[in-house]
Amino acid sequence: MAITFNHLNLLASEGSEATSLLTDVLGLKGGCRPNFPFKGTWLYQGDQALIHIIESDKQCSIGHIAFETDMSLQTLTQKLQQAAIKYNVRQVPDSKLIQVFVRAGEVIFELIILDTSSQRNFDVFNQHQELL
Repeated sequence: MAITFNHLNLLASEGSEATSLLTDVLGLKGGCRPNFPFKGTWLYQGDQALIHIIESDKQCSIGHIAFETDMSLQTLTQKLQQAAIKYNVRQVPDSKLIQVFVRAGEVIFELIILDTSSQRNFDVFNQHQELL
């Protein structure tokens, strides 16, 4: 099994200091984002979307941290069930990427899987609150 860092998700108001810091000071650029049913921006360094911002009434807070894993959905969910860890499965719009959200205390983890063996379509992640 391997995991790699994918992105950090922030909840921030439009025009927040966080967005200004990330774009104006650190040089990240807005770019392509799936057609999620909520407002947001993905900030890129080169071709990697490092920060995913979801528009919120908050000035800035961490939404979740995301890792990619090479496990199958079946293997990951079996391991979570064996450990008695609750999870929520979602799908990136217009994609085969599957998102498994897990809360550990105050931190939400998104575990990203490209599971081409799964023929199921899952609901799309549509708001941060559904992870709570």
